[in-house]
Amino acid sequence: MKTQLLPSVHSYPAPVVLIGCGTVEEPNIITCSWFGTVCSEPPMVSVSIRKNRYSYKPVHISGEFTANLPRSTDIEVVKYCGTKSGRDVDKFEALGLTPIPCPPLKSAPMIAECQLVLACKVKHELELGTHQIFTAEVVAIHCGEERARKSQRPDPKPEEQIVYLDGKYWGLHRLEV
Repeated sequence: MKTQLLPSVHSYPAPVVLIGCGTVEEPNIITCSWFGTVCSEPPMVSVSIRKNRYSYKPVHISGEFTANLPRSTDIEVVKYCGTKSGRDVDKFEALGLTPIPCPPLKSAPMIAECQLVLACKVKHELELGTHQIFTAEVVAIHCGEERARKSQRPDPKPEEQIVYLDGKYWGLHRLEV
């Protein structure tokens, strides 16, 4: 016998990304775990952001953002950017991070210290309830030299990635099968 519970999505892990938005001169970062792949050709991702978040407006207006993949060693950055608002603090300055241009995007900055960054151009925005979902085409990938492979695909280093599950951050490890 199984027990029926209220519907929710909080029992599935979600990748943690640092969304870069705004401009290099006035940058912002928001930690998001409502992020994922939605199409392979063209390569597309989605991110969900509440309308009342400071980061919503720059993404909505510019139609672009960067998805900066933090490493497990960046957990304090992830927590800070997920609990502080850009209305109140310059997160780049507070954390000693460097906003740099992310070609071919016109405004959204990437985080220089992140070793894997997706440059994303919004194709669709949809109101879903508590969140707006942005589907975006990945128009470029920027990565550190150690992550660049001959295949022109980055090494994702899953052992360094972070997921969010049930109110906590987790690491990933490979299962031997």
